[in-house]
Amino acid sequence: PTANVCIPALCEIRMTLSQWLSCEIEVIRTMASKMVENFDIYWLVIHGVIGVAVVLDPRYKMSVLEFYFEKLYGDKAEDEVDRVRHFCYDLLQEYQHRVGMETDVVVGDSSAHPEIVTETLSEFDLFISRKRSKKMKNVRSELDHYLEDDVLPRTSGFDVLNWWKASGPKYPTLQAIARDILAIHVSTVASESAFSTSGRLVSPHRSRLHPYSLEA
Repeated sequence: PTANVCIPALCEIRMTLSQWLSCEIEVIRTMASKMVENFDIYWLVIHGVIGVAVVLDPRYKMSVLEFYFEKLYGDKAEDEVDRVRHFCYDLLQEYQHRVGMETDVVVGDSSAHPEIVTETLSEFDLFISRKRSKKMKNVRSELDHYLEDDVLPRTSGFDVLNWWKASGPKYPTLQAIARDILAIHVSTVASESAFSTSGRLVSPHRSRLHPYSLEA
């Protein structure tokens, strides 16, 4: 599963834990309290980047955060949504700055080909700087334009990666962010299970299995 599916699942877990905190059975309340403590520590680490991942899902965008955070945070929901929104804009600016640095290519050796710098060329450098600054503002509005568009209908067969692949010309910087953010693995159960299984197969008392037998 891609990272955009993570936030709804995590919010459902947190809401369930909150319900268990008010359970009539003391054992369940105690267990839920410890689970909430661990969950909140994990949540503080990942909620920013995973929040961006769900915003990059055109079926959800900011709306899903507004929906779930109201249930989780109550009166503080708007502040939490704004935190993720600011994180999105900061990330957009960082990617645009990275693109700007990649375009600053120096060709040749200045010592071998000395550049004659005149006052007019200095004004040209200032012109380029202003042009780039204006371009950054336009790219920042790229996110505004994306968020202003209506969310897509939720369908089970929706492929978010193909959607962003096709939306590159319209949202080039957001596409670059989506390519990195949506590549984050949200599940490691399979690899952990494999290691746990190998620990049961290869033990101090059974450590000379042939590789083919072990693989089987």
